Amino acid sequence: MPRFLQLTPKPPYPPRDGGALGTAYFLEMVHSIGWTVHTLVMSTYKHPYDPTYPTPVPITAVQVNTRPTLWGALANLLHTREPYHVVRFRSSAYAEALMRLIDSFQPDLIQVESPYLTPYVQHLKIPKVYRLHNIEAQIWRRHAEEQRLLLRPYFRLQAKRIEAYERHILSLYDGLLPISEKEAQFAQESGYQGLMEIFPFGINLTAYTAPPLTNRPPRIGFIGGLDWLPNQQGIVWFLEKVWPSFRRRHPDAHLYIAGRNTPSWLYKYADARTHILGEVPDAQAFFHQNDIFIAPLFSGSGIRIKLIEAFATGRAIVATSIAAESLIYEEGKHLLLADTPEAFGEALSALYQDRNLRERLGRAARELAERVYDRQQLLPRLKRFYETLLAR
Repeated sequence: MPRFLQLTPKPPYPPRDGGALGTAYFLEMVHSIGWTVHTLVMSTYKHPYDPTYPTPVPITAVQVNTRPTLWGALANLLHTREPYHVVRFRSSAYAEALMRLIDSFQPDLIQVESPYLTPYVQHLKIPKVYRLHNIEAQIWRRHAEEQRLLLRPYFRLQAKRIEAYERHILSLYDGLLPISEKEAQFAQESGYQGLMEIFPFGINLTAYTAPPLTNRPPRIGFIGGLDWLPNQQGIVWFLEKVWPSFRRRHPDAHLYIAGRNTPSWLYKYADARTHILGEVPDAQAFFHQNDIFIAPLFSGSGIRIKLIEAFATGRAIVATSIAAESLIYEEGKHLLLADTPEAFGEALSALYQDRNLRERLGRAARELAERVYDRQQLLPRLKRFYETLLAR
């Protein structure tokens, strides 16, 4: 059987946030087609590797210091045109571990889960695939507009460097797996001519159930990694610009906010009807406990895996356009979109007051997950992609 080596900048297990979920589920899909799989991960200050957590495939973890520093940022700014992220993810220990794995594991194919790991594989003769699950430059451009005036030029410069870097590295890969049409278009505009297959995120749908909505009044939920700046910015926007007027209109409403690495400053928003829970032990149970989910994002890029999980559990959703931009859906059928505080509050009120609307969106969302995001439906296409690549 072919041997598949995955390189990732953070551990896929435990799969507690969208990035880890995406990496873990993809790893499991490759494993399920019968290939021999191994993963080389970075264990960082932000995402440490837990060797006690059970995993379905072997993992080799390397401690890497990716912590940003003021001096590191200044040195990068003054002495190189590389994006600072490339410098931060450079590690001789990780490079040495990769060479040892290539000698011992002898992979037939290497898949890279971050553009910043490209320097480790660019000179290898082994077939290489890049899973393009977001456009990093777009994230940084959006970050720039959220920054204080003095910081915007730096963020814009980093976005410009990252875009040039992203466009350049694509040609180093034999195959690309963009997660949506948006990422595929970016690759085509960059002149990529290798094998490419749009491949959305696939979940193990049999592990998700969609129980009936039972809460009266309905509960409103948010879940997402709260150490990620776009999630922090989005939930603060909701708490400050939407939630106060909504709760005056609906005095019996309760909001439940869950997410790993919740910053201490966020708890200042907690009160008798605003519940900040931190990391919850069972994400699916949290979906089941809430009837309506909000996704207020104004920066970031890529696919929102938590929205796919909300689809799979049959929950009604209000999202911003950016939160839903890489998903396959019909507005008004599978979720509601709103980009201003007024529109978001109105959409949320419509769901809050109309049980039939919540149930209709929830049923359609579950059907969408079964049709588009079920990994069993996606597996044959993934297998053909890899076999075609290896046959070249």
